Amino acid sequence: MNGSAFTPNLKSVPKETENHHVPDTVGGVLLKVAQYAVLVLMGGVTLFFTPGVWASLGFDKTVFTIALAGIALMAVSLVALRMRHAHTVLPLSLGLFWAVVGVAVLSALLSGDIQDSLVGSALGPQTAGFLFVMALVMSVTLVLQGSKLMTIKALALFGCVSCLLLAYNIARILFGGEFLSFGSFGSVTSSPIGSFNDLGLFAGLVVLLGLITLLQLPLRGLTQAVVALLIYMGLFVLAVVNFFNIWLIIGFFGLLLFVYLISRDTLFSDPESEEKKQPISKVLLLTTAIVCITSAVFVVGGDYAGNKINSLTNIDYIEVRPSVESTLDITKAVYSENVLFGIGPNRFADAWRLHKNIGINETIFWDTDFTAGIGYIPTLFVTLGALGAVLLLVFHAYFLLLGYRMFLKNSIQDSYWYYFGILSFSGAVFLWGMSYIYVPGASILLLTAVFTGCTFVAYRASTAPVVFTIPLARNRQRGFVLMATTIVVITMTIGAFFTIGEQYTAQARFAQAQVNATSVEDFEQVAGASYALFPDDRFVSARAQIHLATLNAILNIQEPAEENQQQFITAAEQAGALARQAVSDDPTNPDNHAILAGLYNTLAIAGFEGAQERARESLSTAERLDPLNPAYKLLAAQIAIRADNTDLARAEINAALGLKRNYTQALYLSAQLDIAQSNVESALSTTQAIIALEPNNPTRYFQLGVLLLANEDTTQAIEAFKAAIARDAEYANARYFLALAHVNNNQPNLALEQLEIVQRTNADNQELAALIAQITNGELDIAPNTEVNAPVNDSTVAPGPNTTVPAGESIDTDLVTPVNTVPATDTPNDDSATSDAEEE
Repeated sequence: MNGSAFTPNLKSVPKETENHHVPDTVGGVLLKVAQYAVLVLMGGVTLFFTPGVWASLGFDKTVFTIALAGIALMAVSLVALRMRHAHTVLPLSLGLFWAVVGVAVLSALLSGDIQDSLVGSALGPQTAGFLFVMALVMSVTLVLQGSKLMTIKALALFGCVSCLLLAYNIARILFGGEFLSFGSFGSVTSSPIGSFNDLGLFAGLVVLLGLITLLQLPLRGLTQAVVALLIYMGLFVLAVVNFFNIWLIIGFFGLLLFVYLISRDTLFSDPESEEKKQPISKVLLLTTAIVCITSAVFVVGGDYAGNKINSLTNIDYIEVRPSVESTLDITKAVYSENVLFGIGPNRFADAWRLHKNIGINETIFWDTDFTAGIGYIPTLFVTLGALGAVLLLVFHAYFLLLGYRMFLKNSIQDSYWYYFGILSFSGAVFLWGMSYIYVPGASILLLTAVFTGCTFVAYRASTAPVVFTIPLARNRQRGFVLMATTIVVITMTIGAFFTIGEQYTAQARFAQAQVNATSVEDFEQVAGASYALFPDDRFVSARAQIHLATLNAILNIQEPAEENQQQFITAAEQAGALARQAVSDDPTNPDNHAILAGLYNTLAIAGFEGAQERARESLSTAERLDPLNPAYKLLAAQIAIRADNTDLARAEINAALGLKRNYTQALYLSAQLDIAQSNVESALSTTQAIIALEPNNPTRYFQLGVLLLANEDTTQAIEAFKAAIARDAEYANARYFLALAHVNNNQPNLALEQLEIVQRTNADNQELAALIAQITNGELDIAPNTEVNAPVNDSTVAPGPNTTVPAGESIDTDLVTPVNTVPATDTPNDDSATSDAEEE
C-alpha cells in the first residue's frame, strides 16, 4: 500500500509541514487540477456551447459545469488522501443553500412527477438537479482559498471572455444575425450566453464590476482604458436590450459612486490626517458620469430612446413574464393545496395551467403555459413551497450579513482580498437580486453560483470567519474510511456524469432528427433510440402522433385495400402502445392525454366499439389537468360532430366560448355547423345581435363574414372581414377569408395582398402556399370549400424559457408584464424574436 501515490501518508512528517498543512508534491498537483477546473469554469461557462446547440444551450452550459465541477471534486477527494487535516471556512449561508437543495429533492419525490422535478428533459434551471449543481459549484470554488495567483488568473480570464462576448454580440448587432452565427445562433437576439435579456444581465454585470475595478485598483493608463472600454461596450449592449430594471440598478450605483468620488476628499477623509490625498481618476470620473447620464436617459425616456435604437438596429425584442399579481395568485393557490413543499420543482407550468386567471384567455397568451413566474426566486417559492421559500430568504439574509461583516466592518486587511471580495460579493448580490425580478438562463445562474463561491473564498481572508479544522488521515482506521469515501465520491461522480451524458445525447439526437430526418422511419428510429437512453415522454408522444397521422391518412382513402386495412390495424396498435406509454411516463401532461383522446376518436370513426367512451375519458383527464384551456372543449365538439351528436357539439362549443369568448376556432366551427344544417339566416341574426353588444370584438365580425360568405353575400362578407381586421390587424384567419372573398369577387390582386400578409406568420402552411400559387397562376376563380378547422393560425405566444411577443403585437393585459421597455411606436421588422425553448 505504501507504494501507491494515493495511499494516505500516515508516516511522520516534518513539523513545519504539519503546521502549515501543505499537501506534498502529488497533492499539490491534484490541488492545482481542482483550482484550474474552477478557473476554467468561471471563464468558460458564459462562452461554452456545442455546434448546432441541439440539446439546448442551457443543457450545454450545465453539462460543461458538471464536468468541471466533477473534476474539481474528484481532485479534492484525492488531495484529502495526502493530508492529515484540512482547514476551510464553512459559511452558514452555504449550508443553508444545501438545505434548499435537500428541500427541492424531497419536494420532487412528493410531486407526483419525479423525473420532471429532479432532472426534467434537459436539467433546466427549475429542477432539483440544477439546484444541486449550483450548490456544488459554490462548494468546489472553495479550493481557491488562500491562492491569490489563481484568483488573479480567474479574474483575468473572466475579463478576457467578457470582452470577447461583448465584442461578438456588438458585431452581430451591427452586421446582422447571420454574421458569425456558427450555425447555432440564428438571430441577433440569441448568443452563446443565452437569451437577449441574459446578454443584458451580463452587460450590466460587466458595467458594475468595471466601475468597482476602476475605483479599487490603481491601474495604469492602458489598463484603465481597457476597463473603461469594457464598460462602454456593456452600456451599448444595454441600450439595445433596454432592460428597464438593470438601468435602475446601474444608474443608482453609478450615481452613488459619482457622489462618493466628488465628496470623498471632504466627507470621507480625516482633515487632521497628514496622509497625502489621492487624486480622483479622470477616467473613473468621466466613465461614472457617462454611466449616470445614459442610465437616466433610459430610465426617464426608455420608450422613446428604445424606439430610436430599434429603428437603427432593426431589432425588436420584448420578453414577457407573468406579473407580480399573477405569480402571487399562483403561489396562493399552490399553498392552499401543499403549503410546505409546493407543487414540486420544474412544475410551474402545471401550476399555471391549473390556477391561471381566466382573463388571460382573452389575450394572445391564452395558450401559453408559462414555465416561470415574475422571477426565478418567486418561481422557486411556488415550486418548493413555504419551507423552500423560507430557506432561500434566510440564505440570502445570511449572505448579506456575511458581506456586512467583511466590508462594512473592514475585517479584510489585505487590499487585494478586499478588492476580490467586494467584486465577487457585488456580482453575486446583483445577480441574486435580479433573480427576484427576472428568470435568468442557466449561464447566468451558474455564474451567480461562481461569484457566490468566490465571495466565500474572500471571506476566508477576513478576521470574521471561524476556520474549521477537518481531521483526515490521522490514523490507519480513519485512513481506510477516507479511502472508501474517496472511492464512493469518484464512482458516484463518474456515474452521474455518464447518466447526464446519456440524457444529453438523447435530447440532442432527438432535436437533430426533428430537423434533419429524411423520412418518418428515420425519425422514429432516432426517437426510439433516444427513449432507450433516457425515458422522456416527448420521445414516445412524438412517435404516437406519427402513427396517428398515418391512421387519419388511411381513413381518408375512399376505398381502402386489404393492405391498407392491415396497415391501419398495425398503426393503431403502435399508436396506442406509444400514447399509453407517454401517459404512464408523465401523467401530469395534458397533451399526452389529448393525443390518446385523438387516437380513440380516430378508432371510433373507424367503427371500433367502445372507442368513443375512451376518447371522452382521456379528454376529461386532459381537461382536469388544464381546466381553463378551451381547446379541449373544441376537440370534444369535433368528436361529437363526427358522432352526429350536434346538440352535444353545440354545448361543447358554447363551453369553449365561455372560457374564451373570442375563440376563432370555436366560432368558425359553430358557423360551419350552422352552414351544414342550413341554419345560416338564423345564425346571421344571432351573430349581428351579439355584435351590437360587443362592437369591438373582431372574432364576431369574422364569424359574421364566414356566414355571409356561405350565404353568397360576398360584398357584405368583405366588409365584415375588413371590420375584423380594423380591430385586430394581426387577425390571420380574417385576412385569409377576406382573400377568399376577393377571389369570389374576381379580385385576385387584392386576395394575394392579404394572403402574403398571412404567410408571414404561417410560413410552414403548405395549403396556404398552394393557394397563393393557384391564384398567382390564374388557376383559381372560385374559393375552395373550407374544412372543420380554421385554415391558418392566428397570433399566439408559444411557451418557453424566454417567452417573447411577436413584432406588432400589443400587451393588453395586467396578467403579464414586459421585461424590456416597450418602444413608444412598435416597428415590425424581420429580426423580431420569437419564443426560444433552449434551457431546461
